[in-house]
Amino acid sequence: MSYSFDRIVLMATICVFGDSTAWGAWDLEKGGWVNRLWLFLAEKDQDAELYNLSISGGTSETILARFENEAKIREADILVFQTGGNDAAGEHTEDNYQVPPDKFKENLEEIIRRAKKMTDRIIFIGFKNVDEAKTKPVPWRDIYYTNKNIKKYNEIMKKVCVEQKVLFLDLFGILENKDLDDGVHPNTKGHQKIYERVRIFLMDNKVI
Repeated sequence: MSYSFDRIVLMATICVFGDSTAWGAWDLEKGGWVNRLWLFLAEKDQDAELYNLSISGGTSETILARFENEAKIREADILVFQTGGNDAAGEHTEDNYQVPPDKFKENLEEIIRRAKKMTDRIIFIGFKNVDEAKTKPVPWRDIYYTNKNIKKYNEIMKKVCVEQKVLFLDLFGILENKDLDDGVHPNTKGHQKIYERVRIFLMDNKVI
């Protein structure tokens, strides 16, 4: 996508809102791709504060309900949203979406509308692929994650981002099944792959 920023903001405050993947489950080595990004910024001695405000089970609904207050109190310059996976998951059946497609689209549009009141530096990150041998349903809950539905929601997100002229990074297909210990959450190697893709994307677009 071609909406790169004109320049890097010095002493930027970056807030990341997402689900358990953004939160860092289950990277027992460095705490997830967001924390790896924080370590990179710290090692570069770059004047940037990065806050990981992700929660397990997060959806576009939970982001919409809380991100404004949490971003404002931290005086965020850059907002990063990773969502879609839990929205696309089906309760009891594959297509009984936790957040229906139309509502998901509305939520994204409203998140962007509110975010633009704070900053024009907005990035959305789509959900990665899953190992369906372990996710139909997942062992810990009667909920289904399918690659078909994740791709569908990623496409909705991409379309909204194009229309609203905000950055979008598609991570679908980046991971192999061996990078997903429980089928949904990346392990240490999976988080490293996501981190590297996100870091390069943010650098290429002059976010960091």
